[in-house]
Amino acid sequence: MKDGDVNRRDAQSGVTLIEMMVALAIFALIGTAGFSMLDQVLRTQSRTEGRLEALGDLQRAMYLVGLDAAMAEGRSLVAADTGVEFVRSGGVRLRYALTGGVLRRAVSDLQGRVLADQPLIKAVQMVQWRYLDGQIWLEAWPPAATVPGFGLPPNPRALELVVSVAGGQVRRVFPLPVDVP
Repeated sequence: MKDGDVNRRDAQSGVTLIEMMVALAIFALIGTAGFSMLDQVLRTQSRTEGRLEALGDLQRAMYLVGLDAAMAEGRSLVAADTGVEFVRSGGVRLRYALTGGVLRRAVSDLQGRVLADQPLIKAVQMVQWRYLDGQIWLEAWPPAATVPGFGLPPNPRALELVVSVAGGQVRRVFPLPVDVP
């Protein structure tokens, strides 16, 4: 050994305890940060999935109401409790109503036999229906001025549906086919 080589380590002597402790501390910090990030991503994903599912239900329901309204037969629409009933082309009676916090679509034949009862939107706080008669929105249909004994009046020009859920409120207006008086 030369005099200048006294403070030099041998290349095969290994790692000191302090170096090992520093490496373990850095590894622990990186592991903790990675776990925290993964946990946050998983929580965000679960919240997003629930919201996306609710949004999908809402969009499907509005699409279905729109399709059914576009095929409503003339002089068939009636407001019923928390919902609306009408006959759709093809001889199918539809009823949309809020039951136990769920907006439901009941499908029956003209004799009243239930063919399907479909839950559309869950966790609904409120449903409001309005009816466009000429230029005026009415809260009930048929209008109070309807003469008894002459059947139902022509359908309104449009049907408005307002649905309140935990995330807010959605309003859609559905045009109805024009009735021939």
